[in-house]
Amino acid sequence: MSRESLFRILAVLFFGAAGYHALAFFEPAFGNGGAHWRHAAFCGIDILFACYLMRRPKWLVWAFGVLTIEALWSHGTHAWRLWREQGRLDWLSFAVLIVVPCAQALLTRDALDRRASSSA
Repeated sequence: MSRESLFRILAVLFFGAAGYHALAFFEPAFGNGGAHWRHAAFCGIDILFACYLMRRPKWLVWAFGVLTIEALWSHGTHAWRLWREQGRLDWLSFAVLIVVPCAQALLTRDALDRRASSSA
């Protein structure tokens, strides 16, 4: 599968995440917790990242790094708390904990390859 195809798939996943946050904003019982304002903010953030994943400006690897740290912290602590207190796996957080760092790695590789090809 080509790198461009992977970025398109990631963009679709981020649009899906925006949809999830929009639903959780309008119907709080749908979401698995989280502040109302946070769902609104991440609806916008996910849409922006979905669009930027298709264009991949030079600075995106750094901005996505911040998002990766935030996702690992928030979804990681939520998943750990749910496992510890209720003994169940939060599949959505589990997916985020896999997909977001993999996307960061792909973005980093892409940025390094672009830099190498522009300097050659």
